[in-house]
Amino acid sequence: MRHILTLLLLLVAGLLPAAPAAAQSDRLCFPETGYCISGAIRAYWERNGGLPIFGYPISDVAIESVQNDDTSIGWQGPVQWFERDRLEDHSAEGLGVLAGRLGAEQLRNLTLSLVVPRPEPVAGAAPGCRYFPETSHSICEPFLSYWERNGGLERFGYPLSEPFELTVGAWSGTVQYFERRRMELHRRFPPGADEVLLGLLARELHDGVPSAVCPGGVPAELQRSLDSVAFKFQLGCPLAIQTDMPLAQQPFERGVMVWVAGTDLARQSPAIYVVRTTPQPLAYTRYPDTAAEGGPVPPPESPPPGLYEPIRGFGKVWREQPGVRESLGWAVAPERGDSGVFIPYSSGGAIVWFQSDDFVYFFAPNGQVTAFRRHQ
Repeated sequence: MRHILTLLLLLVAGLLPAAPAAAQSDRLCFPETGYCISGAIRAYWERNGGLPIFGYPISDVAIESVQNDDTSIGWQGPVQWFERDRLEDHSAEGLGVLAGRLGAEQLRNLTLSLVVPRPEPVAGAAPGCRYFPETSHSICEPFLSYWERNGGLERFGYPLSEPFELTVGAWSGTVQYFERRRMELHRRFPPGADEVLLGLLARELHDGVPSAVCPGGVPAELQRSLDSVAFKFQLGCPLAIQTDMPLAQQPFERGVMVWVAGTDLARQSPAIYVVRTTPQPLAYTRYPDTAAEGGPVPPPESPPPGLYEPIRGFGKVWREQPGVRESLGWAVAPERGDSGVFIPYSSGGAIVWFQSDDFVYFFAPNGQVTAFRRHQ
């Protein structure tokens, strides 16, 4: 009897720590980010490619709401964010763990803000490509081989765009969006050694920062304003912060003209930004300022009462560039000189800050512009 009791006690003693030990062994932690994965999400992460496919975890598991394509709330449940993905635990609905549709979410944001053109349907696949009638887009090399080799439709979903050039922070290159991911073509040396990588979409959406961080930033006084700009990732990296830059602006019936004394790092290329406010959304075109001091002056015109004819560089662009006069109408106030901050970007975009009235223009590389009083 004593032997049986001893055996039972040993069994109980051996069983008691079993549950916490199992729970502890189920956690896989990463000192690189300080987060752990466990349970169904860990099993999915390991079964479907692990670190190269999903990256490190960048959050704990939390209950979050996931939007539908129309931005309504479509699902709420346990979510954990990784560098390249958002894993959603749909076990309560019997679906197990699913990857979030991050590609669709970010492409929708870019499309709505006109950073990239809306996807255009294509007639069919070119030779060597695969066409998907579900979305009217194709996958071609080198994205096609990567798509097929690493999980295809289940892992990435359907293509939502054709390949196009995109600037994300300090990196620019060819990308293609899929329902769940963004594939990026990274140029390697020697030529022909290019590599397809998955963009860090989850980090961009979760943390609000681009995948490739710029070596420098904007002045602290402009950071809050820049953070509110929808196309901030597409600006690329600031090349320089040029202070005390001579500036000028003039409002028109349907827009505004902005003059910058030097739009390159040597401050030797004056330019005029023509911003059109009608029709919406705002758009701009940049023209070189070719007006020469002491040059011929055209005969004055007779604007309607209360309006003004632009002069000097503004007047030259207004008269000579096709469509500018028709788009802007007459000036509603005289030209006003100023000085401020000019920040050219690697994408060709720029920030112009009129410090006297604390008004900032953000010029995207694709003709989109937004402008507002600086956020304090």
